Amino acid sequence: MRRVVPAVLVGLGVFLLVAAALLKFYAYPKLAVAPIDQNSETTLTAEDAVIFDTDPAMLTEVVVDLTAVSTTRGDVDASREASDDRGEDIRVWADTQTITSDDGVVRSKSRGRAAFDAFTGEAVDCCGSFSETTEDERTSVVREGLVYKFPFGTEKETYDWWDGTAGTTVPAEFVEETDVDGLDVYKFEAELEPTVVGTREVPASVVGERGSDSIEADVVYANKRTFFVEPVTGAVIDRTEEQRSILAIDGEERATTTEADLSFTDEQVAKNVDEYESKASLLSMVNGLFPILGLVLGLILIALGLVLGRRDAAAAPARTGATKDDGTHRETTKV
Repeated sequence: MRRVVPAVLVGLGVFLLVAAALLKFYAYPKLAVAPIDQNSETTLTAEDAVIFDTDPAMLTEVVVDLTAVSTTRGDVDASREASDDRGEDIRVWADTQTITSDDGVVRSKSRGRAAFDAFTGEAVDCCGSFSETTEDERTSVVREGLVYKFPFGTEKETYDWWDGTAGTTVPAEFVEETDVDGLDVYKFEAELEPTVVGTREVPASVVGERGSDSIEADVVYANKRTFFVEPVTGAVIDRTEEQRSILAIDGEERATTTEADLSFTDEQVAKNVDEYESKASLLSMVNGLFPILGLVLGLILIALGLVLGRRDAAAAPARTGATKDDGTHRETTKV
């Protein structure tokens, strides 16, 4: 029995070491990926937003409350095909965003499709990525940087975030550690300075010019995004956007087409916190606590088993070489 115990301890220790390695290098990479069958809806709102009413009877700036609803769906077949082709986990998601004013008018609607690395969140050029801001007019897009989320294991550093309106990446700089409803998050800010993103034909009167003909004005766009990111999962828990778009002639501002401070609703934030708090805890344990415990306990059990095994081996010869004197030796003499 004594010889069995050391062997059992060593065997259990080896098992724990293997289990720790599997959790760290197999289970975690399998869990730390964006869902292939993504199906989500996010809502942002803006109060007292300034927009340009394109109704021919208006053609002027108006103040309204806005609600932006984004629906995101994962393309399972395309994701699997891209993953097989590239030998790494790729996700293909499609999204639709509808912005509605408080008077019930749909102010804009856009669609898009993007592929990205399931772990890092970095855009991947494949799978028919496109952008559609005008119905049935799709434009192929080669995206760069982060498109939907931050990487699993987000660091306190600067990341490039894709801005679809500007068609370029914007540095998202780490600001501080903070919390959202008790959940620890990293705060990032990505500010795009005013940038000409195109031109637009508008009536001369809209931009303060004389005449009845249309005139070509520059569309100048700026945006300051603030992200509150749960670092274990890379999920955006809360987000704000300070959007501004103007019409300019020779660099001079003439009319505001958009000025809105959008942010997740309180309900959206609460939902995100509830969902990603548990996911972050699970991933943290799989990637950190459980492997460490397995490693430490495994080494302790192996060491204990080896010590007991050596002690038993040393004691065995002493037991084998011992003699017993029972005091019964007699000698009988006959006469």
